[in-house]
Amino acid sequence: MAELMTPEQITLQEIHNTGTTWTRNDFMEKHGYVVIRNLWDPEELYHPVPMRRGQFNYHSKNLDDYDYEPLEQQVEGSVARYWHPQYRSIHSGIRKKVEKELDRKLYNTYYYDRYYFPGQKLERHADRDACEISVTVHVGSNLDVDWPIWIKTPDEYADKTKKTTISMGDDHSVILKPGDGMVYKGCERPHWREPMPGEGMHTYYHQIFFHYVLQDGRRAHYAWDRLK
Repeated sequence: MAELMTPEQITLQEIHNTGTTWTRNDFMEKHGYVVIRNLWDPEELYHPVPMRRGQFNYHSKNLDDYDYEPLEQQVEGSVARYWHPQYRSIHSGIRKKVEKELDRKLYNTYYYDRYYFPGQKLERHADRDACEISVTVHVGSNLDVDWPIWIKTPDEYADKTKKTTISMGDDHSVILKPGDGMVYKGCERPHWREPMPGEGMHTYYHQIFFHYVLQDGRRAHYAWDRLK
């Protein structure tokens, strides 16, 4: 399982990175995220729940060309698929739509999709540099209730030194319907999911993370890193 961030590490990363990613979207700048409804056709994103739990790392467009690890590294017991061939062209398609929303040019870095099951949660964290601009897209679920993703909005500082906080950000819950996407500043904004509701081995929630960096930003070189 991937090493968890301590609350202190999350706070330090948030303070250090706040303001390092900028867009021309006013809502994004104020809140650190923006929701795009009907970002992609959920029927094109749909894929049946895999039989095996664990992590799949794909290496090409060939569906048989992958490595398998029985333990998913971030959410134990879930299914995560890095670079699944179904979403390779969609990665760029989503990027073009997000560029229009933010009025900034982006580079692709990487993506993966995850199937959650009852009781599983995504720990509060902030992302690596290759996730400067991130998008979580809800593919589909058979839950009978909404299950939000949570994100913390930015603190307001007195000046660029960030030594004095004027006001604290808030924890916001965001409900996404199938095909909706939440675009957020992955390196800056702490985000998480509380334990998924529901019962039974066939209950699931499927989502995809698409990650990007600004073409003229400090993290542009991560476009050439296929981090897995």
